[in-house]
Amino acid sequence: MKSSIRAFGIALFLVGALLSVADRFDFNIGLPTVASKNDKEVEELQQQLEQATKEIASLKAQSTKETVTENTKEANTTDGHAESEPAESSTPASDDAVTMTLQIYSGITPYIVAQKLEDGGIIPNSVEMELLLANAKYARSLQIGSYEVNSSMTLEEIAKLITGKKQ
Repeated sequence: MKSSIRAFGIALFLVGALLSVADRFDFNIGLPTVASKNDKEVEELQQQLEQATKEIASLKAQSTKETVTENTKEANTTDGHAESEPAESSTPASDDAVTMTLQIYSGITPYIVAQKLEDGGIIPNSVEMELLLANAKYARSLQIGSYEVNSSMTLEEIAKLITGKKQ
């Protein structure tokens, strides 16, 4: 009886040691792993991401086509009018400036600021703004607060406003 208990204890010790070594060195010894379940979830999420990306691309294309169509219609309607009207039609373009309130909080990065400005329609390319804010002139100078910005402002004007630089 004593020897059978001893043999059972030794067997448990060896199995525990084997499982520990297998886990340590990532050996697959036939036990199901959580990673295999995660791999399936990752594949499903990647497929969903690809579908969403395709949908976004198609929506952007539709939006671009609609904008081009509207601009073409506007151009066709203004062709028959007097020449003084195109000067007037250029004035509303400045009225079409997009305005937003930009919130700067503690710890915000130039990337996030630039992304917010691009998402708000203030700037067309967030990378340019991010690089400008990373410039030594503006680096680490973002001032906490709320700022009214609009799409008619230049990148320099926006940068000076949110960093408090006067120059």
